[in-house]
Amino acid sequence: MKAETKSGDIKEISVPPQFGIGINVGVKGSNIDFHRYKELLRVAAASVGFNSSYFDEPHPYSNTQDAEKYLRVADDQSGPIHARDGPIARMGHLLENDRSGYRKVVQNDRSQQGNNVPGYYHTVTLGPERVREAFPDHELPVEVKHYYTRNPESFSDSHPLSNPKLGASYQVNRWDEKIGVTDEELTQLERELDRIVLSVAADAGLDIAPQEGDGPFVEDAYWEIETSEAGANPIDLDLTRIRQESESVTVRQLADGLSPVQWETLETAVSDGGVVSPADVAEEHDRHINSVYRALAEIDDLLDRAYNQIALKNEHVAELVLDAVQRAKQTNERAFDAVASAKEAADRGLEAGQSAFVAWAAKHGIDVQNRDEARLVLRMEGLSNEEQRRKIRQGFELWTEANNDPIEYLNAKIDLGPRMASTARYYIEA
Repeated sequence: MKAETKSGDIKEISVPPQFGIGINVGVKGSNIDFHRYKELLRVAAASVGFNSSYFDEPHPYSNTQDAEKYLRVADDQSGPIHARDGPIARMGHLLENDRSGYRKVVQNDRSQQGNNVPGYYHTVTLGPERVREAFPDHELPVEVKHYYTRNPESFSDSHPLSNPKLGASYQVNRWDEKIGVTDEELTQLERELDRIVLSVAADAGLDIAPQEGDGPFVEDAYWEIETSEAGANPIDLDLTRIRQESESVTVRQLADGLSPVQWETLETAVSDGGVVSPADVAEEHDRHINSVYRALAEIDDLLDRAYNQIALKNEHVAELVLDAVQRAKQTNERAFDAVASAKEAADRGLEAGQSAFVAWAAKHGIDVQNRDEARLVLRMEGLSNEEQRRKIRQGFELWTEANNDPIEYLNAKIDLGPRMASTARYYIEA
């Protein structure tokens, strides 16, 4: 098949042998019903002398390259859509594992003129597998976006283009399949995009079926506000459920205790920026590959595993595991500090009981200082009230066992962070 380029050159186009004779035509449009393009193509062809019957039956190889459905939302109502904890951000973090597949999250609040415009261009792009986590019967990869026209500042507040759009667009490059141009396929495309837009708007708390007036929406030159029972029904995104399930699984696994190999596997998974394989974990930590496989099988619900690849199940699980790994590292560091502090105390000639107290303080991350006024200060930031009480009482026992003055400890200042302080007596005598 031959084709003419924009510059007028003729080039050969490779086509499958079974294609037969045909004409390649690309059609682009905006704000036109998806089902009207074939009709408009026939009219356009006839207007320039082509036989319009050539375009009666599109070839089965015909496909859709781009499509979007949108709502225009009032500027003062759209904040929950693009908020840091809004549906677009949450879909990006929860509906994708931390490494596999394609994920693109954009949060740009600066316009092309350099002005700060909250929600200027916020998008999340998800492939078919991740879309189905929120929309189980959907198939198409999409980009969900909240965005303004290029320079919204140049329009008055009363102009429709000063307000943003909430849109869902089909992403042809995010899968290996295609959506064709039959009525059935175009209906599927329209239904999936409509449902995503309405579901995201509803999740953000917008009234998607206002009974009076325009509600949170703004009409423009191409989009009229109307409610209909014939359109796609929005669904509950239930991203909170996905988040809670992630937390429940992670907390349960960590609470049950992890073997050294499991810890090493998770540490590698959260710290390595590329694809991680069981062999990588075995090599990095000098483990037998079979021990790594056994460890993986026991923490399978934290992972998204493909052949010879390991990734954490989603971004939220990755954040929780990273926090746990960092805490474990801090605990190990405090344990080493405890040994060093005990040795230092012994070298200074302190009694065994005093040495034990110094080691205890180092182990639990408690910073002990003797100020010029000889008052004991214990730093305890980031602990719950119950943890503070338990540790302070344990320290008091070690302090008195070392034959130190109990009053000095009872009067010790407990430094809990900025503008927060108490005394040990409050926790011990309460």
